[in-house]
Amino acid sequence: MRRSIIRGFSVLVLLFLVGLSAAFAAGDPAIEYPETVRTAREILWKSVTSGGVNSGSVAVMDKGKIVFFEGYGPADRAEGKTVDRETRFNIGSTSKMFAAVSILLLVDEGRINLDDPVVNHIPEFEMKDPRYRDITVRMLFNHSSGLPGSSFVFGYRPEGDPHETLLDTLKESSLKHDPGAMGIYCNDGFTLAEMIVERISGKRYIDFLEERIFRPLGMDHTGESIGVTGGKVARFYDPEGKKYPGEVAEVLGAGGLSSTVEDLCRFADSFMPGGMHILSPSSIEEIMKVQPTAFSSSLEGQPFLEAFGWDYRVLPDFMELGYQMLAKSGGTLFYSTNLQLLPSERMAVAVIFSGAGRAEEATYKVMKAMLQDRGLPVPGEDPLEKPVKAEPIAESILPTSRYFMDESGFYRFEFDREKGLLDIYPVTGAGAGSSEEVRPVLSLIHNGGYFHNLEKGDRFYLVSSHEGTFLVRSKIPRYGVDVPVYQMLETAESPLEMSVEMDGTVWLVRNSPTFNSFTSYYLAIRSSAPKELPGYVTFPTPNRVVDPDYAEIAATGFRDQSSLRLFRKEGEVRAGVLQFVFSREGTAKPLKEGTTLVAIGTEGENEWLKTVSEGILSFGFTEGGRVVVLPGPGAPPLFDSVVDTGEVYVPEGCFIFLAGSPGDMIHISVR
Repeated sequence: MRRSIIRGFSVLVLLFLVGLSAAFAAGDPAIEYPETVRTAREILWKSVTSGGVNSGSVAVMDKGKIVFFEGYGPADRAEGKTVDRETRFNIGSTSKMFAAVSILLLVDEGRINLDDPVVNHIPEFEMKDPRYRDITVRMLFNHSSGLPGSSFVFGYRPEGDPHETLLDTLKESSLKHDPGAMGIYCNDGFTLAEMIVERISGKRYIDFLEERIFRPLGMDHTGESIGVTGGKVARFYDPEGKKYPGEVAEVLGAGGLSSTVEDLCRFADSFMPGGMHILSPSSIEEIMKVQPTAFSSSLEGQPFLEAFGWDYRVLPDFMELGYQMLAKSGGTLFYSTNLQLLPSERMAVAVIFSGAGRAEEATYKVMKAMLQDRGLPVPGEDPLEKPVKAEPIAESILPTSRYFMDESGFYRFEFDREKGLLDIYPVTGAGAGSSEEVRPVLSLIHNGGYFHNLEKGDRFYLVSSHEGTFLVRSKIPRYGVDVPVYQMLETAESPLEMSVEMDGTVWLVRNSPTFNSFTSYYLAIRSSAPKELPGYVTFPTPNRVVDPDYAEIAATGFRDQSSLRLFRKEGEVRAGVLQFVFSREGTAKPLKEGTTLVAIGTEGENEWLKTVSEGILSFGFTEGGRVVVLPGPGAPPLFDSVVDTGEVYVPEGCFIFLAGSPGDMIHISVR
């Protein structure tokens, strides 16, 4: 026994020495970059151990070399696997930069021009709004196309054709604004870009990426979503410890890739002096420069998104020191990513989390630590400002309407001119289901033409342009950008109503993919129609009623909006929103005690039940089926067969979503 212990100790010493010599051969990052390593470890360990984040990884590149990598937490708890260099995470919208590079590769070959109309390359792309013909390829990348936003969902299995879904959805849609007018985050533009790459190259998009980007840059661990590829991946666990299937996003150009932090740094280096360039100098210049829109001239400060795919191409505190900072974030339901690069210093930092981590916060702090280690000027912290005192509000800056909206609802602005106060109240319908006293969501005081939030230290101002009147948040700390947060709406002179009651009505989806992961968003929705705003409805975004069966996008200055259309099928009223079709809650049949057998119909529509009393439920169905129990619209599921098994206690009044293939049978037992 003792000899075995001595032999084991000798092996450990040998392994330690081998590892130590390798560390010195590569340069020990803890010695050469002490502040970088300390900062990265503190932030990522705090994220992993504080809850909400399952695991994470960070990589730092300096002058083309990975000088620090570390993984944190388990990639797979059951299998005892920790995160290492080859562990892939879904990267969400960071995928958009690969679409940007793909298009520029085709520009370099003379096969496309950035100012070509999109319809030149996708002839079947059509919309109800004739302005769609003016959308150019460039507008897809600075988010100024005017497209409604997003027509895709994430899921647990590949289902359907995302390109066909998008084109079908757009045929029933209108633009939010003139093409090129405003930069508003838009996923669908990048799906169109993905389609353009396929049309021009004659190859599958993923094959084009592999051949033209991944392989040349040595990105050996980048590909489709982890739910498609499997392999060495970081799994997602919810706060209760449930392990979810691999997440799938089939719209690769908008957000469907997976990667490692080291591969993302290699990608970043391809834009920097001395890096492995796959783009021409002119295309690198294009991807680095500002991509302005008309609306930006209305703002006092710098706008967000006016870049070629990036979230931003400058940060004020870095720019003051002569650095250009570029960054792209990515967020899915299960993962968060951020990539930052400083081209002039050939530095890059990438962070990815499984879970709701603040990846951008981590990369920003690690990048600052990196500058410190290299003895370079480091941006300081945002200075604190003294609270201001309220001043009377000039009549000239007051808006012509006191009603505003954001991306999801309506608000009433209550101004007290003499006291210099602005309180912003939510406007809800009678069916909102809350008897609590309505309180302002934001209370501001006026000083010097700005409206100040004394609690958080931020400020706002009103601005009017061709695109409308907005309350704009001014110089968001760190980013230094001005972002519209509320848009004014005009009360309708002759308001119209929808052909059916909309206030408080619950709508149940009928055509959701079986393994859609947006269970708290697009399975059940409650519409509203505030009495103090006749002619407007919310379902799920703000809409203005145009005729009894159609309501158009009202919040034209915000992302991910959708129009609403009502139609009839076999005498039943249906609602079309994005690519989804809904029925009213009367669709849900009452579920009583005993055993109920439900068949998925020949069209494969989702079926619904509603509990009439409390009970213990159990289910039986084939592998391709699914059951989700929802206590109500927008609420997290009580049971989801994707991650739950066995029996579940269900109160009265819960909705049960049933999905599968035509002919599938689902058994529900209640006791």
